Amino acid sequence: MNYTPAFSAINKTTGFIGAGLLLFGCQQASEKELELPFRPNILVISCEDISPFLGVYGDPVAQTPRLDQLAAEGIKFTNMFANVGVCAPSRASLITGMYPTAIGANHMRNYSPDGPDYKYIPENIEVYEVVLPTGVKCFTEFLREEGYYCTNNSKTDYQFASPLTAWDEDGNEAHWQNRPEGKPFFSIFNLFVSHESQVWARGDLPLTVDPDKVPVPPYFPDDSIIRHDIAVMYSNIHEMDRQAERLIKQVEDAGLLDSTIIIFYSDHGGPLPRQKRSIKESGTLVPFIVWYPNGFRKGETEERMASFVDVPATILSLAGIKPPEYMHGKAFLGKYSEDPREYVFGGRNRMDEQIDKQGFVRDERFRYIRNYYPDQVEFMPVTYRMQMPMMRRMLELYKKNELNEIQRIYFENIRGEEEFYDVLKDPHEINNLIDHPDYQGYISRLRNEFEKWDEEYNEMWHIPEIETREMFFPNDKQQIVKKPTFKLNNGNLSIESKTPGASIAYQINGEGHNPDHWFLYNGPVAINEDDKVTAIGVRAGFKNSNAAYHKEKNNYK
Repeated sequence: MNYTPAFSAINKTTGFIGAGLLLFGCQQASEKELELPFRPNILVISCEDISPFLGVYGDPVAQTPRLDQLAAEGIKFTNMFANVGVCAPSRASLITGMYPTAIGANHMRNYSPDGPDYKYIPENIEVYEVVLPTGVKCFTEFLREEGYYCTNNSKTDYQFASPLTAWDEDGNEAHWQNRPEGKPFFSIFNLFVSHESQVWARGDLPLTVDPDKVPVPPYFPDDSIIRHDIAVMYSNIHEMDRQAERLIKQVEDAGLLDSTIIIFYSDHGGPLPRQKRSIKESGTLVPFIVWYPNGFRKGETEERMASFVDVPATILSLAGIKPPEYMHGKAFLGKYSEDPREYVFGGRNRMDEQIDKQGFVRDERFRYIRNYYPDQVEFMPVTYRMQMPMMRRMLELYKKNELNEIQRIYFENIRGEEEFYDVLKDPHEINNLIDHPDYQGYISRLRNEFEKWDEEYNEMWHIPEIETREMFFPNDKQQIVKKPTFKLNNGNLSIESKTPGASIAYQINGEGHNPDHWFLYNGPVAINEDDKVTAIGVRAGFKNSNAAYHKEKNNYK
């Protein structure tokens, strides 16, 4: 069987509208106009695993001068949320504009290039790729269709192999500098130095932040090992800021700042225990900065609620491209900006080998959490995280009964079916107010919003993972895209695959062409008699088709 989810939220219609003048909405000011090229360049700097640990967000010890400057000259978003507090599901939403819970991408993680050798997964489940619903594509394909040169350097981690059609370049050497002259670029650079693993990998390097001066959240014991790891985190963030500075300088040196929008964000919240993998504030609230050329909206703070499902639609909107209707997100900037949302949503499931399921809804003040394993505590002995010295130290202190009441919550408080937090009064979400009589009206409202979201989007979320894998990999086999066929008409070559939802990547070997570059097929291609065209059918979650060669007669319709 070929898996094609039939969700009411998916519409296959996609429209594109070019724009030489982009409009940008603002909640505190009337709409303003900004002259940009027909297609502005867009540079995205994505770091790993940080909450708003930047000086511009008020962090007292963060050493982030370049990102602070970027925010001072641009827009600082204060209510941007990941839909889940961990890498792969979060990146699934960032590449599709859809909730991971809605497309079967909600576990951490189901796909790895290591294949069967990937060890952070339950023994009864083999790795698999999420199959995106028919018509759903990496949003970069829409940019490529409109003439953008798209590069990714270099992490993908989308819950499926990075499609050949998603990027012009994808890897450690990918760079906008390699684009053909005159092409606008969309380029993502993923900075790994702030990743959770670097807390232990870089733990012996000289620190740039004094451990005695770091803030220690109340859910951590004030201990020398904990302080050291927090200082390592801040030192890594400082190095990340230096790397971001170099990326921005490359654009400046090329004379492209006046035609480039710069976006910065983290892929989810902080790297430490009770941060990464959590769906609380510490795991989902992220820094998000947008910088426009020529001081447009300079120094503004944007408080509107937004989440990662909104980011792909917003990037398309900034490029003057109408987002596809299947996206769950709403553009919050650009030509197709929509009204602010009142709530953000998300959920998590399996974390590596540990089974769990939680969902949340957050408005501007409160967070409601639904626990589907209510008898569990928040702590889970995730093997990967046990490499962090402070995690081992926290467990040691807990077993010695040397943690205070707040610090013990993580290890011993049974969560119950629901949690509710007043984040403005309790930013660390220590006090669960689910039974507090003064909050029952608020709780009822957010509970209802969560259940409406769940009913509208999350059919896939409530299917056991082993059944989800069978849907994507029927009979334990990855589906394969059908080999493309050709049709030549007066020197124009048409290419198609019979697999619904498939895209086509093609190469041209001939005079004036780069035979190593895979183009995205977007209509008949003009070729010369001596050109040789190779085509491959591509669909996210499927195995690529065998290559088809247009010189072979049996590849024609």
